[in-house]
Amino acid sequence: MSGGAMPEQGGGRRRRKALDAVINVVPAIDLLSCCISFLLFTAVWTQISRLQVQQLGTGAEAAQPDAPRALPVTLVVGERGMALAVGDATYDIPSLGRSPEGAVEQDLKALAGRLKEVRGEFPAQASIVVSAEDTVPYGDLVAVIDACLGAGLVQVSVTGAQG
Repeated sequence: MSGGAMPEQGGGRRRRKALDAVINVVPAIDLLSCCISFLLFTAVWTQISRLQVQQLGTGAEAAQPDAPRALPVTLVVGERGMALAVGDATYDIPSLGRSPEGAVEQDLKALAGRLKEVRGEFPAQASIVVSAEDTVPYGDLVAVIDACLGAGLVQVSVTGAQG
């Protein structure tokens, strides 16, 4: 007697829905492979863009007391230009003026020429101390460090300007 309200259940057992589900993992694998390739590519860029500079006052000088003292070479970078001190001699390198945006443009070609002259006079000289004023943009400081490295002064130390 079925009145249509309840379907017939054969044998008293209910038929349950299967719990096995298929999960598509292909999008997750695609995302993971993209992340891994991105990390591999950027790992190379971090090695390329690293600046090799030393902080002034580290224990490097104290570790070698018998080594001959090198000629002190100091470069002060400011708004009015740069001042290169080699031993007792001082060379002024004036700035090129201001750009239309108002930033000070340093004469990097004159600096590179002067550093090559210093390197020619003192071939064993490999260190320089770059001192920058607070108003010098970071990009200009990096350009000055690149000019020092291009002239063969590979031991670059950076410090703040002594006011």
